[in-house]
Amino acid sequence: MDRFHHKYTLPAILTLLVVVIAALLIGLLNLKKQTTLPLNTNASAVGIELNQDVDYVDLHKLQANGVSFVYLKSTQGRSYFDDNYLSYRDQILGTKLAFGTIISYSNESTPLEHYRYFTKMVGQDTGSLPIMLVPAVDSRSKSYLEQMGQFAQMLQQAGKQVIVAVNYKYRGYFAKSTKFISFANRRPDRVEYAFWRYTTNGRVKNIRGLENNVTMFSYNGTVTQYKQKYGQLTQ
Repeated sequence: MDRFHHKYTLPAILTLLVVVIAALLIGLLNLKKQTTLPLNTNASAVGIELNQDVDYVDLHKLQANGVSFVYLKSTQGRSYFDDNYLSYRDQILGTKLAFGTIISYSNESTPLEHYRYFTKMVGQDTGSLPIMLVPAVDSRSKSYLEQMGQFAQMLQQAGKQVIVAVNYKYRGYFAKSTKFISFANRRPDRVEYAFWRYTTNGRVKNIRGLENNVTMFSYNGTVTQYKQKYGQLTQ
């Protein structure tokens, strides 16, 4: 009788092992098709960056897949302007997506040169989200931060909200109304940082062109705070 039972034990174990491995593979494949969200946290709203690296994105599909806002890359210094900024901005107007504008701050142009070129190319329609200033260089010297702060102040004096992608410890170089976005690997402090860039290798499900290498952001406050400041969430 014992021999009879042992006869089926090994095939049963092998069959179970095959089933488990198949389930894991299916789960992994499904995961790769899902939108990349922050790990170990519930984001109140997520967004992505769009630039000339992606020629076309169906923004209505983007909205339908739970993305609530988009940051558009615009200028750097006094000579670079992203080719797709204006076309994406026009398309967003037909959706419920909130949007903001990214400026890469160069050390090769003065704050005034940055400002003049930006206003010439972009105008006043920069979106409901704060203008995001991202350092174009690794330098965090006193001179560089002071000039970046001067540029931020020019934008603020023109009635714009500004968020900067530098460590909160440099807040002394910027006006008190300036917000901060973290590029750290872990979710940042909510008091110090308003937004979080949680990955540069994300994906958005079912969207051609956004299968990988997508820069993704999350709002670092509550759903209620997001709605009050930037509008409704997409579903």
